[in-house]
Amino acid sequence: MKDKKCSDFVFMPLKDGARGQAPRAKDGGPTRDRLPLVAELDTPAGMVSKEVRSKIVVVGSCGCGKTALIHRYVQSLFLETYTPTGFDTYNCQYSVSDTYKILMSIWDTSGDVGYDRVRPLSYSDGDLVIICFAIDKPESMEDVISKWYPEVKEQCPNVPVMLVGCKSDMRHEIKSMTSDKPRPTFVTYDQGLKTAKHIGALVYSETSAKTSQRSVNDVMEVAALSSAGSKNGCTFSASSGTTTTASNSSTGSSANSSTSSDSPNFRRQRSFSRRKGFTGMNEAKVQLRKEAAKSCVVM
Repeated sequence: MKDKKCSDFVFMPLKDGARGQAPRAKDGGPTRDRLPLVAELDTPAGMVSKEVRSKIVVVGSCGCGKTALIHRYVQSLFLETYTPTGFDTYNCQYSVSDTYKILMSIWDTSGDVGYDRVRPLSYSDGDLVIICFAIDKPESMEDVISKWYPEVKEQCPNVPVMLVGCKSDMRHEIKSMTSDKPRPTFVTYDQGLKTAKHIGALVYSETSAKTSQRSVNDVMEVAALSSAGSKNGCTFSASSGTTTTASNSSTGSSANSSTSSDSPNFRRQRSFSRRKGFTGMNEAKVQLRKEAAKSCVVM
């Protein structure tokens, strides 16, 4: 299946106050048990290299594709067998440039009702939340409105949110079904976009961890750039970004992945179609990079 076109990846305005904040201790000072959010390192060439640590929390109903999305990104592999998740943490590094790196901690959570009391602990110090639903399960999108968005806003009201529709390949599989079988109901793209606008999401995108690595990269890379940008008020483009050394802290497994970035970062941007009428992803990236250069320069 061909990768999704630009129209399947829509950016929306960032609401005022929707920015991640550095954790504070009870006495008002910075916490001491957490590594610095931004670290500056001296490179051999004499340039200053910056590292930003970001925490991305992924939530959604059981079986909606959260773990497959994360696993496809950090290890470039599709999980054929579904195994319910408790809580897992994946660590990976995203290089914006030779002198700027984002150290991501991606938290995979359980959507089971049995974890409702402990799951809120995962939101602590989060910089961005990805709410997932399955395109082939309309009830999982209903859960976005009735459960996940209210939970996220209660636990971390000032943290940006992305909405992601998983399993987009299921729409194409229906074409191979015989006519005598009942046709399943799918969430349409417009329905997903409407829901994203309703909850004030920064971005709406549809992905297929099974058939489209690029769609997964787009989501996770934009999440990395956005969560990092919210820490320092800067906007970064992904002109030469790569992902390296991904690991799963729960299983101890690791894989080296080097994936070219296809996605731009954004901040207070509107949708491609409404904003400037971009004809494709390349044009959008060029325009957003120009705007990023005006707002922040990484030395």
